[in-house]
Amino acid sequence: MEQFCRLQCYVLVNCSKDMKCKSTIQDKTYQFIFPKNGELKDIQLPSSYNLYDNIDFIYTFQNIIENIRHQIVIIKEQNEVVGQLYFQCMPFKGKELATYIPQESRCFLNKTVEAIVDIALDRINWNLAVLGNVFITGDNGQAWYKNIAPSIKWKLINEAIEQYTKLENVDAVLISDIDNLHLAGSNYLVEQKFRKFEVEPDLKFYVQPGWNTFDDYLQNLTSKYRVRTNKVLEKSENITIKNLNTEDILQYENLIYKLYSNVVNQADFKLAEVPKNYFSKMKNALPNIFQVHGFFKENELIGFVCYFINTHCINVNFVGINYEYNKTYSLYQRMLYHCIEEGIKHKTGMVHFGRTATEIKTTIGALPFKSYSFIKHNSAIPNIAIKPLTTYLKPEPFTQRNPFKTVEKNSLAS
Repeated sequence: MEQFCRLQCYVLVNCSKDMKCKSTIQDKTYQFIFPKNGELKDIQLPSSYNLYDNIDFIYTFQNIIENIRHQIVIIKEQNEVVGQLYFQCMPFKGKELATYIPQESRCFLNKTVEAIVDIALDRINWNLAVLGNVFITGDNGQAWYKNIAPSIKWKLINEAIEQYTKLENVDAVLISDIDNLHLAGSNYLVEQKFRKFEVEPDLKFYVQPGWNTFDDYLQNLTSKYRVRTNKVLEKSENITIKNLNTEDILQYENLIYKLYSNVVNQADFKLAEVPKNYFSKMKNALPNIFQVHGFFKENELIGFVCYFINTHCINVNFVGINYEYNKTYSLYQRMLYHCIEEGIKHKTGMVHFGRTATEIKTTIGALPFKSYSFIKHNSAIPNIAIKPLTTYLKPEPFTQRNPFKTVEKNSLAS
């Protein structure tokens, strides 16, 4: 027995949490499948070059991050899988957005409007569904296995969201990490009452062809930045870097989590935090893909950086720092240079540094890419209230630096 809904969709009533629906868009019929979480490991999908689209990878995240809900949506045209969406659902409080309103923007608000904004933020307490993995910058939760026009793609995404919010108790939806190159057709979301806002830029470092050692990187810097880099290396020359295995991570687990928390607690904006056993469990599940490198002063762990080795890049995941040593040893900058060394060694072509510390990352040669998010509340009145808030959600201004003798790929950063 079929119960019809919007856009010629039907819900299989007896399927409980397992839902399927069909939509006809521009004379093509698409099927949306919402498998239960336990069925993820049994799903067969087309191969993808991107690690984060892999079902085994998503299943690993599901088992490690247990305090949020995970949902895959499979999109089919006839019997062919054409796309896959990945949602994470979690509690969200509006106070997390307060520090994301730059101080200079607040200066233009009168006291009454500022008070209204603060009250509105304080009242935000949602079940938020995010399209994408909130623990990995740049993962927008989309994998497309067939060339689909942008105008169709965003309609499919919107339809999947509408059906997912019926399946789950979701108050609002966030579509994150959409860069300029993939915004085509996204005006459809605005027509569907999504609010668009700019987020912090995404930082990417390109390893140039022919670089085989870190010295090749140094030789491409201007004398000014080469002197600065050598000074950092000199200040940190007594720091030992060790590739940590699962046993090492378990040994230092409490300290690793403390170092991670030091950094997370300084962040202006965060949607969720990983559990203490995240690093050991991820290393155990993906020993060759997930790397954790510890920075030691004598035998004391004072920092770490972890990253995923993707097919086309090294994706920096988290860093942890003992800030008592940060200035003395230029620890954070040393970590950034270490990631560049790893990118050169693994010949991935790119190091994805993610967000935060935009200006300092451009001083080592990373390029900033504008990035946008879309948010929508399922109820009309709260969604209207979101609009003035997104007006003031802007990344902090920064000065982009260029340390290289020649400018490479700078047009991509616009």
